Amino acid sequence: MRLMKRPNRTTFLLTQGLVIPFLASAIACRAKEADSPGTAARAGELPAVESEAFRNRPTQLASTAAPNSATPLRLEAFKVQGRKSIADLESRLGAEAFAAVLKINRIDRRHIRVGDSLIVPAARFSNQSASPETDLIGLAPFPIELEAARRISKLILVSRRVQAFGAYEAGRLVRWGPTSTGKKSTPTPAGLYHANWKAKKTRSTVNASWILPWVFNLDNFAGVSFHQYELPGYPASHGCVRLLEEDAKWIYDWAEQWTLSRTDRSILACGTPVVIFGDYKYGEKPVWQRLVDDPSAAAVSMSETESVLNQHIAAIEIKARARRELNARFDASHQDAARPEADAHRL
Repeated sequence: MRLMKRPNRTTFLLTQGLVIPFLASAIACRAKEADSPGTAARAGELPAVESEAFRNRPTQLASTAAPNSATPLRLEAFKVQGRKSIADLESRLGAEAFAAVLKINRIDRRHIRVGDSLIVPAARFSNQSASPETDLIGLAPFPIELEAARRISKLILVSRRVQAFGAYEAGRLVRWGPTSTGKKSTPTPAGLYHANWKAKKTRSTVNASWILPWVFNLDNFAGVSFHQYELPGYPASHGCVRLLEEDAKWIYDWAEQWTLSRTDRSILACGTPVVIFGDYKYGEKPVWQRLVDDPSAAAVSMSETESVLNQHIAAIEIKARARRELNARFDASHQDAARPEADAHRL
């Protein structure tokens, strides 16, 4: 769903109750380098990795086993006969593996239809022994380790081709999930973005009756955002990146926002970098539906990932350096301000 501006009820971490600045001054971080700071909050005060929400996050699919211990999964097609067959499948697989099945098929539960063929782990469906950790790590479409991203503290990749996102910390995949990007008439633009503002709930600017939970804006002008909404198993949005609810909430808690100046609302530091890439082949069979015959059909190779990342790595590092420098200046100013009080206590 297209989001062209930030809702008034959303709060910047810099100043409580601020409304979104005019679009001309609130240019998304993908557009240009931030100006030198005036008075601003520390970039590190944005949602932190060690926040309570992050510590209590749901189990991470991609970090449950070492990369070299992953066991290739044998997959098979399961024909949905009715509600009972879905219930039976969930009972046989277990809640954790059933949730993984939804991720494999790029759908949410409400979009499972009678007559559909779901791709399921054959070992689990046939009641053979297999650990959830081994199963889940084997489902990640992205490389588990990404050497080119080791110097990037946080990074999100979105592949339109395989309809999935991958979240990295210092080059290691910590979470992945399905997406529904823009349909053919309103495709999600590829390129480098940065996380801007966020809102727990807002309304779509395309249709005010559409309530969008767990929004993280990426571009004010293009109206591109992460948010929770229906995942029908194919690209269906108006340009945003739709996510499952648990994934949208996780990114809401995990990713870092931009930092704005209190004086002119200019961007001082960009948020978490997001790279959207790949081309979805509209009208063709989705790659994940080919997994039974070709287990690597939905994989994003290391060479593909690094090729895309290398196009943007210089810009990402420049903005990351600006954020670190802003944090350092903030720390230094606060240490100086705290010294008189500390000295007074020693008297």
